Amino acid sequence: MSERTKKSILNAQVSLFYYFIQLILGFWARKVFFEYLGSEILGLDTTASNLLGMLNLAEMGIGTSVAYFLYKPLFEEDTQTINKIVALQGWIYKRIAFVIIISAVIMMCFFPKIFAKADVPVWCPYATFSVMLYSSLLGYFINFKQIVLYADQKGYKVSKVTQGANIVFKIIVLLIMPYTDYPFFWYLGMNFLGSTFGCIWLNHILKKEYPWLSAKNIDGHKVLKEMPDVMKKTGQVFVHNVSGMIFMQVCPLLMYKFTSLTVIAYYGNYLLIVGKVSAILTMAFGSTGAAIGNLLASGDKIRINKVFWELIDSRLCISWIGLFSIYFLIQPFITIWLGEQYLLSNTILGLLILQQAINMNRTTVDSFLSGNGQFRDIWAPITEGIFLFLCAYILGSLWDIEGVLLSIIVAQSIFIGIWKPYYLFCKGLKQSWKNYFIPFTKRCILIALSFITYYLLFNMYNFSQIDTYFSWSIHALIISLIITISQYLLFQATTSGMKDFTHRIKQIITKKMNKR
Repeated sequence: MSERTKKSILNAQVSLFYYFIQLILGFWARKVFFEYLGSEILGLDTTASNLLGMLNLAEMGIGTSVAYFLYKPLFEEDTQTINKIVALQGWIYKRIAFVIIISAVIMMCFFPKIFAKADVPVWCPYATFSVMLYSSLLGYFINFKQIVLYADQKGYKVSKVTQGANIVFKIIVLLIMPYTDYPFFWYLGMNFLGSTFGCIWLNHILKKEYPWLSAKNIDGHKVLKEMPDVMKKTGQVFVHNVSGMIFMQVCPLLMYKFTSLTVIAYYGNYLLIVGKVSAILTMAFGSTGAAIGNLLASGDKIRINKVFWELIDSRLCISWIGLFSIYFLIQPFITIWLGEQYLLSNTILGLLILQQAINMNRTTVDSFLSGNGQFRDIWAPITEGIFLFLCAYILGSLWDIEGVLLSIIVAQSIFIGIWKPYYLFCKGLKQSWKNYFIPFTKRCILIALSFITYYLLFNMYNFSQIDTYFSWSIHALIISLIITISQYLLFQATTSGMKDFTHRIKQIITKKMNKR
């Protein structure tokens, strides 16, 4: 088993452990927060997060660019170069942080207008946003060195710190909230303390793991002159981040414009559950980025193609198992969990599933593009961002939240589903575009036929009889088993990548068993 594979497995194991804790904690927290904070505060929290995300666009993709330049010196154990690159990142980050602070102050001047529809005290948006801003600034001033752990495929150490601190302080606030007259203050206070504690703990881990890592006494400005390619790549990544910012931050704000904080909070419930599938994929494949970079550097075309389709097929299979299960089970679950009044339409659910499917399965192509350093197509994200914003505004004014979601699906289908794979295969892998689109289209047809089959089959279920967690669990077990087994067998029988993935898992299990 290669070192890259070992690190990938360790990252996945640690992430899965925290995932299941967060899964249970997330549903408990959401119910408690709805009861003691209210839907308006939760919607405010989501909107404030989106506003801060817009400011974080100033980061410009420095982290992605720095990770790209760290792969080689980490492989060669060139500590001097690593320190220089990290020093450059810190130098740039500090300047970006001051831009964010100034921009945040200006933005807060418009809060009375932005939150005019919100039924919350006037100081709540300021307090919520300020705590989020503090947590974000820690990353720019102190936590920026964690990029070395990610580039070295040791992201699991970051997960232990960030997720561990989040879990501990969230449990504290959940236990206190029912017994205090000031739940919102405790909520903000625990977020503040959790960020501070996580920052201190993370830097302790960095010092222990890389005692030689230090950005002190290194002039970042001089390093910038030595490594001009860092800023060149950063500029390209920045433009690519623009469309991502519009998708992640502006579109939710447009949803708020056409609906209300209450509907945004309800939408957040669905996003929380659907996001769990995305979290599983991130944990399982999260550390493959660095491994892909090393693989592409080897120039082994046969191996590159094999790994590419292994990642594509395994992600497609796992993601659609989760998304199909959620589609048929989420409505009765929310009814039991929170009540019928928190349900959104099946149309919104279907659009959300499609949008998340595109987003979950873009990662393999993105990772190969990043590993190749293919960021020159700066026209694409600019066009995507403009198209997405205009489409979301127009369709949102016609069909509210459904219109915004539909515009995201259309934009992502064109630029993520078509352009990016075309650019990767034709310009990066030097292959015909047909080598991707013909096999991928066949897989999409299989998925569509699977949905039709499941829809006809599960229509025989009387979901209205599900009124307790126990009855829901029984139905969930039956439905998820049917979907899991049938989807796995379908992909195993029809795709080469899933066969390779299964073979890899068998090898890993066999080697572990032999060691015992």
